[in-house]
Amino acid sequence: MRVLMAFIYWLRGLKRRSVTVDNFKIVYIEKGRGPAIVLLHGLGASKDAFLAAAPRLAKHFRVLVPDLPGFGESDRPEHESYLVGDQIARVNGFIEQLGLDRVSIGGNSMGGLIAGAYASAYPDRIESVWLLAPAGVKSARPSRLMQSLEAGEPAAILARTVDDVRNLLKFTMHRPPYMPGFMLKAMADEQAERYSHHDRIMRGMFADKGLDEILHDAPVNAPTLIVWGQQDQALDVSGAGILHRLIENSQIVLMDEMGHLPQMEAPDRVVSDYVAFRKGAGLD
Repeated sequence: MRVLMAFIYWLRGLKRRSVTVDNFKIVYIEKGRGPAIVLLHGLGASKDAFLAAAPRLAKHFRVLVPDLPGFGESDRPEHESYLVGDQIARVNGFIEQLGLDRVSIGGNSMGGLIAGAYASAYPDRIESVWLLAPAGVKSARPSRLMQSLEAGEPAAILARTVDDVRNLLKFTMHRPPYMPGFMLKAMADEQAERYSHHDRIMRGMFADKGLDEILHDAPVNAPTLIVWGQQDQALDVSGAGILHRLIENSQIVLMDEMGHLPQMEAPDRVVSDYVAFRKGAGLD
């Protein structure tokens, strides 16, 4: 699988690099020139969650997509904490290692939670914020995922078998793409090996301070685009309005026939919307 991904990176002009932050090796992909944007993936995912969007964004920006510590090819020692506060400190270290003064930051799901919390904690470093169905909006309506977890059912966003992976794709995407059997098997094997690790991080994240609570205490002032799929089963779309009210300088894009992973399901539209948002905000 790693050989295949290396070929895809090469095909799309993405450079695979690494830096060390607080004894964590952080692997990332990079492409493009111009204003820097750092993109953060969701729980159980990796930098590959932005594989479709990154080359499109790279026509306008310097795109940097790390595997967050604990995920993908980055180091993931079991004894470490991966709570939001720890992760935003590591993201800041990543940005400093690359010598960047100001960046735009974005993320999907868990990555959106970390991106929003980072913008709250480091306002002087932030040019704009891009939240793609971010986790942690605790005052939102309970999603199907939250209801199932409260009922003691297994998390639909975690997987151990090929069938689990198929169900995960159906749960997180409105129209999941075809995936050949060998890729489903590779995903299932990797997810199974990391299941308890991801489960621990998920439960810690849900028990931690919510993004709405963070933004209430320390609002984000940078121009912010909030994107959410109307058919998101993992995190309820009502979170978009809550964040819009908390972030004064924000806009919402609600996408019909869209699940939890808009940057994967509709990368052309998602990137086009973000570019238009920046122009409207006077950033480009």
